[in-house]
Amino acid sequence: MATTSTYPEGTQFWQTADYKGNLLRDMNASLIAISTIILGTRLYVRLVMTKTFGLDDIFATLAWAVICSQSGMDIVEVKNGSGAHLELIPLPLILKFFELLATQNLLYFWSVGLMRLAVVAFLPRLGKDKLYLYLIYATAAIIVVQTNFAFWYKLCECRPIKDLWKPPFAEGLNCVSAKANDNMMVSHAVIGIIMDVVLMALPIWMIWKNMIFTKKAIQVVLIFSVGIFVILTGIIRLWYIKTLVFAIDPVNRTYKMATIGVWTDLEGHVGLWVGCFPAMQPVLRTVSYKLGLRSKLLSYGATPAKNTNGVSASNKGVQRSTHGYMRSGNGVDRAGTDTDADSQKAIIASDYNFELGQIRKQTDVEVKVEESHPERKGSRQESWADV
Repeated sequence: MATTSTYPEGTQFWQTADYKGNLLRDMNASLIAISTIILGTRLYVRLVMTKTFGLDDIFATLAWAVICSQSGMDIVEVKNGSGAHLELIPLPLILKFFELLATQNLLYFWSVGLMRLAVVAFLPRLGKDKLYLYLIYATAAIIVVQTNFAFWYKLCECRPIKDLWKPPFAEGLNCVSAKANDNMMVSHAVIGIIMDVVLMALPIWMIWKNMIFTKKAIQVVLIFSVGIFVILTGIIRLWYIKTLVFAIDPVNRTYKMATIGVWTDLEGHVGLWVGCFPAMQPVLRTVSYKLGLRSKLLSYGATPAKNTNGVSASNKGVQRSTHGYMRSGNGVDRAGTDTDADSQKAIIASDYNFELGQIRKQTDVEVKVEESHPERKGSRQESWADV
């Protein structure tokens, strides 16, 4: 491949003012570190704190491995000229760049596919409603079909298959057209965005349905609403695919990789983080308590402080019983039990000489027996701490 450089002779590809390789390298190193910490925290919660390790954690671990491998390849690609202008890169490095790029393309389908399947596998923890579960299964099926179709299409787009790892300008290639390849990538991106919207909407719908309009429901919904960032990264990536014609025009693809690659990596990593946030709630609550962000270690909200008589601190001037009624004498509050000693003590103080013979305590007990329903077995709802 012959190219005419517009830069002074002897200019190295990393010496231009608009070189983006360092940004790509540093960002991917940071993403790998953050994703490792977040996944490690998730596994600690599931294996040690709540002991609820499940299929979603397996998918999340696999997704982390593939996503971080893809980011690691992006770091290696910087040495091959990623983020630099093609005309300045030596031919041996160009060949290595396109060879590794083909592997990255194949890994990408599985990175986002496993990331979405990790979220899908988590959703049944939130509810067992039949319609909800059917929607989950349908979403999982679409993701599996989408991932496999894109992977095998990309793998088999050249004859023989080994030509996939050759640069697009190599002579004698028998591959599908660049336009067809671009259409496939765009279709995969569009379906992926739709799936991300569904994965964000399903848990919000189920939580809102079960918790009605409570403060807890709103807070949990907000946790899942951060999935909007995954949708945004997918949309931005799709926009760059179309505007930079990355799959169609191989010219200066090394430089365009610094833009497309950033949003491709962000899509996978951010999706992994969003999928881990719900499982990390016990740790987040503990940390917020130790940092003083919560006055009490409660999941949501707190009750007003009370003194020894059960009186709210805001009503110190008024003498009230434990039930909140105003007290005008020296009566004693009745305890929260039904023992005879408590009953006698709560009625009147013992140092008064009143006739107690006419006081009678009666306890009515009503017992109801309901038949068990076998079909309801296994329908236990997971608490928020369990998920």
